[in-house]
Amino acid sequence: MRVGLQLFLAWVVFAGVLSCVSRSLTDQRFSESASLSGPSNTVVVADPADYSFSFVGDMHIAGADVRYLNQILDDSAAQGDAFHISLGDIVDEGEASDFDAFYNAVMARGWGGKLFTAIGNHDVFYDGWNYYKQRWGASHYVFTVGNTKFIVFDTADGNVGESQMDWIESELNNSSATNNVFVSHYMPLVPGIQTYLRLANREEALSLMRLATQKGVRAWIGGHYHSYISEEVDGVQYVVAGGGGGRRMPPVKEYFYVQAKVVGASLSFTRRTIE
Repeated sequence: MRVGLQLFLAWVVFAGVLSCVSRSLTDQRFSESASLSGPSNTVVVADPADYSFSFVGDMHIAGADVRYLNQILDDSAAQGDAFHISLGDIVDEGEASDFDAFYNAVMARGWGGKLFTAIGNHDVFYDGWNYYKQRWGASHYVFTVGNTKFIVFDTADGNVGESQMDWIESELNNSSATNNVFVSHYMPLVPGIQTYLRLANREEALSLMRLATQKGVRAWIGGHYHSYISEEVDGVQYVVAGGGGGRRMPPVKEYFYVQAKVVGASLSFTRRTIE
């Protein structure tokens, strides 16, 4: 059996599982989110062109176990990061108690008002969308910190959808920020890795990549693939950071988060290992 067919069959199995357990779909969440706002945070930095933030995906919190999350938040705070972005798959099976554990840890570690989220496929398992929106609001939104605009969008079903594609383009067209950054759970590619763990619709993925290049998007950050890879493609830095929990994948076996440094019109990324 050819590798391509193996990957296709693996995706079919995965998509079938997702459709069986998720009680919401991308277009539905996009429509519902029109009446919701994103996290009600206001992050102010001393220098709009010189600050750091952190991000990671795939915490996969289960049984209210937040030990890795606590380490990430504590280390990021010690580094002086202005805010943190959770890149989806916050919880493992859409359980309300696990969403509560994540929220409670965020508040207990002093990150209230400084944490943003993207929605992942595990977050919408069963009734996960209902629990997610109660805590974090819309599945797509934008926020700006300093000179950088972050466009957060919903890829929890492995796709983006026409309505959301139009919204993303509109947000880029209306942006006056020095830097624009895409934030999602699924990525359009995992550089250097042949895997089905990326956006399912190749044409949709390529369209977004072309848009990112044409509009000068500085970086696209996401997870889903449980490792760390950072590579520039056509002027856009693609950073895969699925290191918060769950099973590990090559090339990075350790758990980690990523610290991003904004300096003017440039962004740099450093992987920070946790125990």
